[in-house]
Amino acid sequence: MRQRLAKVAVAVIATGSLAACGGGGAKGAPEASGGGKKPSAHASESAPAPSLKLKVPATYDTSRGWQLSGRQVGTYALLPKAGAVAVMTGTKSGYRVTVRDAVTGEVRWTGKTFKNLAEGEAPGIFVSTVGGKEYLVTWSRGEKGGDAVAKAKLVYAVDVYSADGSGDVVAPARHIEAPASDYGNGRIIDGGERLLIPETDKHIGALDVTTGKITTYDTGSVKAPDHCSSCSYGNEIVALTQHDPVVSNEGAGSFGVPGSWDSSGIAPAQADPATGAVWPSTGGNLIARWGQKNDGDHNVWAVLDSKTGQVQASAMCAKPFIGPAGDPDSALSPKGRYLVSEHLAFDLKSKKGYCFEESDSRKPLTFDAVTDDGIAYGTSLTKGSLTGTKAPVQLSLATGAPKALPDNSAVPIADFAGVGIFSHAEGNVPYLIVYRHKG
Repeated sequence: MRQRLAKVAVAVIATGSLAACGGGGAKGAPEASGGGKKPSAHASESAPAPSLKLKVPATYDTSRGWQLSGRQVGTYALLPKAGAVAVMTGTKSGYRVTVRDAVTGEVRWTGKTFKNLAEGEAPGIFVSTVGGKEYLVTWSRGEKGGDAVAKAKLVYAVDVYSADGSGDVVAPARHIEAPASDYGNGRIIDGGERLLIPETDKHIGALDVTTGKITTYDTGSVKAPDHCSSCSYGNEIVALTQHDPVVSNEGAGSFGVPGSWDSSGIAPAQADPATGAVWPSTGGNLIARWGQKNDGDHNVWAVLDSKTGQVQASAMCAKPFIGPAGDPDSALSPKGRYLVSEHLAFDLKSKKGYCFEESDSRKPLTFDAVTDDGIAYGTSLTKGSLTGTKAPVQLSLATGAPKALPDNSAVPIADFAGVGIFSHAEGNVPYLIVYRHKG
């Protein structure tokens, strides 16, 4: 449940991982974006006003905003704190990123063209937030060097940009290269406060985007959580604090930061402490799950502070008939109060949690975005937990009560800086559409 903000727009839904931070700034006010910083003047590169008028929640004004379509959409990542949208598109000589003001659509800065090491797919792009500051990250994996005698080396190439850049040919603040292998899916991910780089089947690199330093961990010898003497085999680094790894042993139901805290000591009262599992989230948080005590028919889910393991909020959920196929995504409101993660929604200030897993009387609900006003947007399924027709819904975290939106409504994938961001397709043409708040 890491903060996955990158999307590749194809078909109706952009591929990749969602979890864009939601939130509302001063409604409809351009000065609300980017902390009041005015965007650079790129008149020829301003995005056009939205020509598509989607059916959207009442918060949004479809007559005001901007849009990108077709090849303009490319792969994109969202920068809620900076009030910006970053789009990565292909050029004749490689790829480059363009960062636009979320409210006006005007270009703030454009990155220097870089080469893609991968063959047959676009580089990766996402946003990493460390110490409250956003960094835009692009990466690719492929062979470099080599000649008639020497073999080429498989490496990762990572570029890190500061979100508040300026200019037309902005170079990355840091360019990092790290060894890679053919093991696993070979993808760099946001591990929380550092990036997780799968270097080999036994070595994980932890990249600090603020310095470019890589710390390599040997997963075969990494220390297990303190209470788990039988966890010498199967340890996995699943998330990263600024200084320490979060180690999980799924077979033993144990996780924690060795020498600091472990899952048995912080498990909620209703949880069986020997059944823990954990995933990285966003904003310095983790998402954890335990089975209910005494083999109960519920799971206990919680948001944890990654440094201390402290439970921020928790919720009881009926065990699903079919478990999740992969790590669930999460989204945090810009000011950090609200967090949603697929079927879960949390108010971290009031420490309340809600579960919308499928039940005998209710369809399963999944949430992708949440605003600073505590309104979450997502979809329901008409049947089952994996198949069915999706329908739009919204949730008030003040009451915990969801409601259906009108049929065929579009729901935002993010909301910040006084705008809602929507992903859409007309035929095979992808659109990224931004509508301002009313008022």
